[in-house]
Amino acid sequence: MKEYLGTIVDVIINRPIGSKHPEYNYFYPINYGYIPGTKASDGKEIDAYVLGEFEPIEKFKGRVIAIIKRKDDNEDKLVVAKRLNSYSETDIEVLTEFQERFFHTEILCCGNRASKPYIRVTALGLARRGNEILVTEAIDAVANTEFYRFPGGGVEFWENSEETLKREFLEELNAKIISSKYLGKIENIFKFEGEKKHEIILLYEVELPEEFYKKQEMKLDENGAIGRALWIDKNDFLRGDKILYPVEVKKYL
Repeated sequence: MKEYLGTIVDVIINRPIGSKHPEYNYFYPINYGYIPGTKASDGKEIDAYVLGEFEPIEKFKGRVIAIIKRKDDNEDKLVVAKRLNSYSETDIEVLTEFQERFFHTEILCCGNRASKPYIRVTALGLARRGNEILVTEAIDAVANTEFYRFPGGGVEFWENSEETLKREFLEELNAKIISSKYLGKIENIFKFEGEKKHEIILLYEVELPEEFYKKQEMKLDENGAIGRALWIDKNDFLRGDKILYPVEVKKYL
């Protein structure tokens, strides 16, 4: 279940606010449902509490901000909201107490946000296949915006940006970079899921093994969060049909 922490999920609500439990007759003070296409330890679909919606709803898209592990039951629960760190462990405990009071539980959160804002240094790789470029899918659950970025990630301490690029492509796409060429630097100041962000992007053009040019899409594993990378015609971004962030990278297309 830990692989769901921080990921975007769709929740189908089958017990909205104000409804009653069919067996124990207590009311649901928050929306509650399940994530289609998943399988929990009990063989059923994984259940989820939805926080931050104050009217009955039918479905919800958001991030998994916590897991409620039931130590005396095999049916753990996910907790979903619009943004990470929007509810503390105590908040979650109080909001789910109406049902979780019957079990011995432990709440696993994604972690606390940094107490002090910081500037992140990121290395990203631009791979080309004719007029197509390799991008990863992403979503801002608060703004309800789908967008794309080049593969890559944050530079770690005592690691140069080219080493970062090779490590990130290997970890996330299982792709070994054959060659890389530095293109330039981009300073990106933006908001993501309602929070201010600041990053310095070091952009490289990369060449990948031949097999990656034969696939239209591939699985992306970002610290346990599963997504996908795919080839998209660069003109979709230049025309504005699809969103590529940060917008300054368009000059390199």
